[in-house]
Amino acid sequence: MDGVVKVIREDKRLALVEVWGHKLGGIYADGKLSGGKWREWLESLNKADCLVGDWNAHNQAWDPLNEDDTRGKEMEEWMVEKGFEIGGEYDGPTWERIVNGRRQQSRIDLFVSRGPKNWQKVKSDKFLSDHWAIMAEIDWNGKLEEVLREKIDWDILGGELHMAEEDEEKGDFHWYDQLEGNTPYEKLKLLRQACSSTMRITEKSKRWWDEELSDQLKITRNARRGKGSNRSLDQAARLKRWKTEKDKMRTLVREKKKECWQAFCEENGEKDPWEIVKWAKDP
Repeated sequence: MDGVVKVIREDKRLALVEVWGHKLGGIYADGKLSGGKWREWLESLNKADCLVGDWNAHNQAWDPLNEDDTRGKEMEEWMVEKGFEIGGEYDGPTWERIVNGRRQQSRIDLFVSRGPKNWQKVKSDKFLSDHWAIMAEIDWNGKLEEVLREKIDWDILGGELHMAEEDEEKGDFHWYDQLEGNTPYEKLKLLRQACSSTMRITEKSKRWWDEELSDQLKITRNARRGKGSNRSLDQAARLKRWKTEKDKMRTLVREKKKECWQAFCEENGEKDPWEIVKWAKDP
């Protein structure tokens, strides 16, 4: 029933509830999570739509006051892969403590979410704790129903055309004549049917993600973990290569999102302008 809060999971590190069709979680990532356990725990959060709490992970993508640590690097990869975004702009640290007369600060408390949404307000306030309190308002613009879209398998299409061209070289005819169908329209229609498939788009789908991003993510992970061709590199060279591949990943994600949005606008601009308006708050 809409509006009813349902507790899905509750343990010392996560409280996950469902309300209005969205799964909201409060987390506390203690320092005992490291290595494979840290990644395994992050993967256990994949069902959530938004998460807020103390991540105890440093990465200059959200914490410019400190150097990246292992947990921060893993968390950034996980966020990119699963489509999570940090809510709000950087407005200073969320944790502060005085140790031996020195002030230590960092931003380890974050509000992250995914899916179509419109950030209404994200702010942090300092109370009596050494952690800031984070408050956010999100408008998900209603629930996105499942959409079925056609997609072209370019590998199959390339193979079909390559075989037709080979047949042309063997015989006295044009490669186009080898395609099935009697008329140009029928040939194009049958070729499209042979090379297309159906893609399911849900509220958690990343429309801009493709194989190129998957390949670059794998390269970035291997560079960070010292696998493959990176094994022969020393620590300094490995770190340099990882930072280079990570920058490539970020740039590629921005480009894919931009291309996806432009294609979406071109496809729906004349047919259904209100579809553009619906998504314009959060492209």
